Amino acid sequence: MGVERPVPRGWRSGASRSKRGLLLVASGVVACVAVLGMVLPAFANGDGHDHDAGAVSLAAGPALWGGLSLGIVFLLIVLSRLSFLRQVASREGAPQSSPGYWQTLRQFSRNARLFLAYSLMAELGTGIWSVLFNLYLLRSGFPITFIGTFWLVNMLFHGMAALPAGLISDRFGRRRSFFVATAISLVAQGSLLFASQPTVILVFAAVAGMGEAFHGVTGAPFMMENSEPGERPHLFSLNAAFLQVSRFSGSIAGGMLPLGMATVLGTPALAPSAARLALLAGLPMTLVALVPLAFMRERPVELVESFRELVTFRNVVNGGVVARLTLLGLMAGAGFGLTIRFFNVFFEEAHGALDSQIGTVMAFGALAGASSVLVSPLLAQRWGKVKSILVTQALSVPFLLLMAAVPAFSAVTVLFVVRGALYSLALPLRNQLSMELVTSRERGTTAGFTHTAFDLGGGLGAGAAGLLISTGGFLPAFVMAGVLILVPAVLYYLFFARMEAQASGRLGTVTTAATSA
Repeated sequence: MGVERPVPRGWRSGASRSKRGLLLVASGVVACVAVLGMVLPAFANGDGHDHDAGAVSLAAGPALWGGLSLGIVFLLIVLSRLSFLRQVASREGAPQSSPGYWQTLRQFSRNARLFLAYSLMAELGTGIWSVLFNLYLLRSGFPITFIGTFWLVNMLFHGMAALPAGLISDRFGRRRSFFVATAISLVAQGSLLFASQPTVILVFAAVAGMGEAFHGVTGAPFMMENSEPGERPHLFSLNAAFLQVSRFSGSIAGGMLPLGMATVLGTPALAPSAARLALLAGLPMTLVALVPLAFMRERPVELVESFRELVTFRNVVNGGVVARLTLLGLMAGAGFGLTIRFFNVFFEEAHGALDSQIGTVMAFGALAGASSVLVSPLLAQRWGKVKSILVTQALSVPFLLLMAAVPAFSAVTVLFVVRGALYSLALPLRNQLSMELVTSRERGTTAGFTHTAFDLGGGLGAGAAGLLISTGGFLPAFVMAGVLILVPAVLYYLFFARMEAQASGRLGTVTTAATSA
């Protein structure tokens, strides 16, 4: 006599799932149409810039193809998620299933929700700076090699401060670090915009880098310590998605603000003063993002009791894991410095793109990344974190190389969006994996080591990119970056695949025992 199994909690009928799927698909189409409706008029009018005819002739092409490629990415994500849910729901004997994103979000702790609120605003100012800052330096008369030197100094000091930031967070907790870091970086960023001497600009670049170090180091340990194992994939992916959505809004603003500021100042749209004022407008946005953090109460965790224990690294019990993660961070950072720091320069110098076009294309990339990271938990459930990192990072490399090879800006836009979607899939998985492989007492230290390595690699990559681009164009820099993305992807699998399988086996044994009991 068969026993009727209960329908797993969180699942709905097939008709309800179909309606929900159609609603998601329709919302994706509507969102893409809305974005296109917002940006196409500016492109069709040439945005009012006194730019060369080649740039103006680009017209709506990048926005159109960027929107279409983003729409395709979004629909593929929705369809893959629905397919995964149907497969899980149809399995016989499935004892439980993961709730949806919004159901999971309602179950998050108060601290986790506040952290996500912070994430949703944290990248507004950063998005503006990612679009405009390099262009501001170019329009102020600095060469590409100086831009490389700026990011070399910024990321080197960021890297040198990351390890002390991790040690401090392991001693005093995570939340305070955000306030100290933001105050330091905002003062330095605001000051360097009014400096004209290269040496002074580089000094402020160093100070800003040191302040920014606390953000990346403390975020992952905090999420790990304020979540349960079952909700971590969703929390890490939602955090990454919210950061990308925030950057999307900032990138759109960064593309449009210079024209408005030029109108206010009565200067040409490409004047350095217009870009400077737009950059200054982004700084208060970063300050506002701190408001949710003021209401957070950190969950008690075991912290290091003394600085002596920290500086001697007695809290580190997984030294081999930390060393491997540090090596991977070094290579990933070098790839980052070679390309992502220079995408806005690539769009302007190689394709003659306008500010609004650059901002919109970078916004499309951020939105594609925000959409794709929502699939990360599904990939982790199906393939595991390590294999998912290998596949998604490796698949992003051909799109990066094609960006430097194809001549049409519209095609480059599509490649940029797809590359961003693929590469972003691995980001929350890497963060979560690095925190799961170590204990609570060494998480801040681990994050400090990995961020130090990432930023040192990023600084060296940015310095090398300035030289490579000024002498051989963008292709050599992109090829070198592709190698530095592909090799760590393979090493993640070689280093951690067996460890992840063993950890999954132990978790399955514990779960089975608990169920039997």
